[in-house]
Amino acid sequence: MLQNFIAEGLRGKSKETIKTYKHAIEQFEIWLDGAGTNLQEYSRTDIQLYINYLVSNGKSAATINKIWNALKKYSLFVSKSECIEDISVIKPPSIFNTAPKSLSRNEANSLVRQIDRSNNIRDLAICLVLLNCGVRLSELVFLDKRDAVISDRKGEIKVRYGKGNKERIVPLNSETRRAITKYLETRPDNNPALFLSNRGDRISGRAVQHIFNKYDVNVHSLRHTFITRLVRNNEDFSLIQSLSGHSSADMVIRYSAPTEDDKIAAVNKLW
Repeated sequence: MLQNFIAEGLRGKSKETIKTYKHAIEQFEIWLDGAGTNLQEYSRTDIQLYINYLVSNGKSAATINKIWNALKKYSLFVSKSECIEDISVIKPPSIFNTAPKSLSRNEANSLVRQIDRSNNIRDLAICLVLLNCGVRLSELVFLDKRDAVISDRKGEIKVRYGKGNKERIVPLNSETRRAITKYLETRPDNNPALFLSNRGDRISGRAVQHIFNKYDVNVHSLRHTFITRLVRNNEDFSLIQSLSGHSSADMVIRYSAPTEDDKIAAVNKLW
């Protein structure tokens, strides 16, 4: 039955969703076996007790809700809709109530300085494109040399493979223009990719993350830093959407939410 669910019930879902749901149902099956039943004969009480079990074992609200979604999907597939009626599930905190993790100005400046001091021209160019253009990691690795149009006084990056296959153009500031130009001057090859790996191939997302692991920085925080700076500079939301490639204004609003550091700073000011 589980294999039928994966093949039929999850048709059209992403590989990651299928993997998550499959694992959730398999874990539920193991728990059911210990409770004296199985995936064919479980009841509503079994599901509620399993949810309670997850809570008592310290699973996060977000994790429990992923499992709950899998259980709902499976129960509907095997015609056991009565088993998911009125189940009490804790709700995860809204993503819109917490700002994505970004770097402070001092942290960002420190990162740039460290990379610059390493004398790795490519890594510095990558860092500044991520930090000052807000491109996603997946967008960065697909950039070609032709996508960077640079002159003495201005420049831009054309993101051709944005989320939802949407293109956008992001201006380059002087430091980013300089870093890209310096890097390309070291490139005698004919490879169309803007950034190459140490082996001379188009750089991969994993290789880019490895660069920033050395500085204990998550590569995605650089994009978050770009958008957070725009929000805190009170730029127009439509402008931020255009630069970041976000299709939803709600996703931009998320960056205006207070961070944990903001909360700590606010409380500390009371004394």
